[in-house]
Amino acid sequence: MDVRDEVGVANESFVACYRTLAHHCVAGELRDRPGVFAFTSGVPVSLFNGLIVTAPAEVDEVGAALDWLDARAVSYRAWVVPELAAAAGDALRAHGLELEAAAYPGMVLRPVPTPPAAPDGIEVVPVDADDMEEFLGVGLDAGWPSGLGEAIYSPAFAGAANVQLFCARLDGRAVGTSVAIQSEGASGVVAVGTLPQARRRGIGAALTWAAVAAGAERGHDTIVLQASPMGFPLYTAMGFRTVVSYASFARPRG
Repeated sequence: MDVRDEVGVANESFVACYRTLAHHCVAGELRDRPGVFAFTSGVPVSLFNGLIVTAPAEVDEVGAALDWLDARAVSYRAWVVPELAAAAGDALRAHGLELEAAAYPGMVLRPVPTPPAAPDGIEVVPVDADDMEEFLGVGLDAGWPSGLGEAIYSPAFAGAANVQLFCARLDGRAVGTSVAIQSEGASGVVAVGTLPQARRRGIGAALTWAAVAAGAERGHDTIVLQASPMGFPLYTAMGFRTVVSYASFARPRG
């Protein structure tokens, strides 16, 4: 697999993860056109609604996707492969989105190594769709509004054949989560998060390795994720490589 193939797989996994999420949200909707994928989960958080542009498309098609999102009255974001950012930028700015300073790295791990054991005191357990209280409780402890976790991580999502959820415990207390989502070409790692008071103890790495292993166990030799600035050093140390840096657009805060 050369670099171009890895970029294609990274794009496919990125879109597929959000497609899976929106498909299982009660208020989720999709608008899928070649190279222009728009989605909404129905929840008022920009990270869970948006537009992903991965292939050349008419400016009018990008504008139509943004009109579709605006009609749903949700906060949203947009991610565009770097070579198309200039062409799509005018349409995005016309809808109130601005280019963010930091790119959004699409990272690939291939081949998949044997995951290391979790540090002492840390246990990562799979989450059953019928028993999500502990998993959802991490979100509440992180300050999520009541009901937000249930709206995003529905039992249908958690029970999907291509989805695996994990919860990390530190000395028996739930302190972090991660999710693996398989697509045709790869397994994606999403929603890796650790409560602030439990960070810098190896929990994020343990959660990521659990999601990596879930993909490998299901036959995937390529693992994909998109890295936040906080997570980027961790994923690099684990062996993930940046293969595409998405231009990220959002409405200015405040």
